[in-house]
Amino acid sequence: MMQIRMYGGTDRGMVRENNQDCIGYMHFEHSDISVAIVADGVGGHAGGEIASRLAVDEVEEFLRKAVLQATSGGGYSDQWLEQTLGHAIAAANSKIIKQQQHDEKVAEMATTIVSVLMKDDKIALSYLGDSRCYLWQDNRVKLLTKDHTIAQQLLDEGAISRQQYSASPYHHVINQALGLKEEVEPEVTCLTAQPNDTYLLCSDGLTNCLNDRQIAKLLDTSPDIESCVDELITQANDAGGVDNISVVLIQYQSPDLL
Repeated sequence: MMQIRMYGGTDRGMVRENNQDCIGYMHFEHSDISVAIVADGVGGHAGGEIASRLAVDEVEEFLRKAVLQATSGGGYSDQWLEQTLGHAIAAANSKIIKQQQHDEKVAEMATTIVSVLMKDDKIALSYLGDSRCYLWQDNRVKLLTKDHTIAQQLLDEGAISRQQYSASPYHHVINQALGLKEEVEPEVTCLTAQPNDTYLLCSDGLTNCLNDRQIAKLLDTSPDIESCVDELITQANDAGGVDNISVVLIQYQSPDLL
């Protein structure tokens, strides 16, 4: 059985006055279930911080209860990972909507989210917004998510070209996120991990400053995931640090390395 190692970090960056990102990663006690989350809040000076923290806290709490129920006799169905992660994200959206209604100061807050829920080599991946998930496998980096932005929508519809997409003023205008509407139905992708795979969750503060080639180089040359997270954040800051920067790395260690 492969061992899952996780490490993450978040940084204000060089420009923003506060950090509206939030991360979470944990192994649930007395189970073989793990989760990792990156949320990037939007909506005013305080609202973004609140939205991203609510999202991470609610997803973790929902999953904690679901894992407890499963380990107390409920068991795991074939679709447990994807169904449970989808329900957890929907619960986080409801939590944010209720807070919006309760406090008009944060009525416009919202947050992106990207999360993976893991059991053995099985992974459920879900996301809303422009926070991303990459896979580092066989010395190559692969983007597993598609940005939920107006520019991406226009590109998919053929309204703009790939060249126009890169320079589009709608490149960072998200059209899906937690807190934008009362109900969300997050798409969940099912994956199977291989030995030595590394998954990278990040906010757009990383990808605004580092391209896929630069990210791949650090994943390839860093001695461990802790050093890699720190170096990704450092290099993003060195490249301008124009936004908050958040990174979580998940590494599947081969059994022969344990």
